[in-house]
Amino acid sequence: MLSGLRDCADVTPYWTELKRWPTDRLERLGHGLAAVTDRRWSHDSVLDRVERLLALTPSAERAAAAARVALAGSDARARRMAALLAQGQEAEVLLPLLRDLPAGARATELGACLLHELVLRDVSVAPVAEPWRRRLAGHPLAHLPLHPLPAESRLPLPRYSEHGQAHAMPSGGSADLIMSPGVVPVAERQTTPADATAPVTTWLTESNGHAEAAVFTLAEPLAPAGVGIRTLESLGLSCLAGDGLALRPATLPEVVAVLFGAAANGGAYDHGQGGAYGRSATWRSVAALAGGTHEGAAWWLFDAANDWFRRIAWDLGVVCLRPGGRGLAVLAATDED
Repeated sequence: MLSGLRDCADVTPYWTELKRWPTDRLERLGHGLAAVTDRRWSHDSVLDRVERLLALTPSAERAAAAARVALAGSDARARRMAALLAQGQEAEVLLPLLRDLPAGARATELGACLLHELVLRDVSVAPVAEPWRRRLAGHPLAHLPLHPLPAESRLPLPRYSEHGQAHAMPSGGSADLIMSPGVVPVAERQTTPADATAPVTTWLTESNGHAEAAVFTLAEPLAPAGVGIRTLESLGLSCLAGDGLALRPATLPEVVAVLFGAAANGGAYDHGQGGAYGRSATWRSVAALAGGTHEGAAWWLFDAANDWFRRIAWDLGVVCLRPGGRGLAVLAATDED
């Protein structure tokens, strides 16, 4: 099969055939595909299929085979395999798998992502939490708790099938539009933390997206009730230029859902960062926008009928009034196919 795939123009017949293969044969093919150096799109397409057939079919045997295939591939494939396994397998299968993962950087990457993919699905990882906390010291996901946070109650997790990934972006909230002009503050623009745009990294690097993020210090404290249309329009941002601004108050869970949806699911032409790294990007952005702590911050969601927003499917706008009312942060992003 490997030689036939090199110049293959249509992999559909292979997909149909693979559904009939037993686990051990799928695993051998997965290892063979992972080892190909002169890669073609057809190799990646069939390897995607093998990974999904192994991970999404409930079975301890298939889950173990999926993990071994992931360890033979790249870190990016290990991250995606973690999401597939978390969706397709029961906790009784995955917790022993986590306990028994071998040493090594790729196994640690697979385990780290699988832990957080399970947490995001409200699956308790308590039986393996302590050894993994020690193992993850210094890992990029080590700052995240191994339990769900209150604001993570409505996350739009990516959904996978044997055919691919389904994207989902949450709505902009159901609160009534703010119609008041609001206070026009005296605002001084500050350096924007790089983490503010963390949720839309793949929109910017792998798709057609663009983003604008800004942080302002206000001369006088601003109350949440004083935030209105003119408040934002006065900041001089490109994403807010022109008429048509639609601004809604939002809760922290609503903001987290929007940021997570952008990070985990991706934009028009990318597959996003996945659940585990999407979770990390979301909370890093929340901290950057809120100035360190979100306790006491007020939030809004917005979009605008202007030339900046593409208004196709991938748009987000977040405003944060920082605790104490002396700082205002804005993040906007848009993408198109």
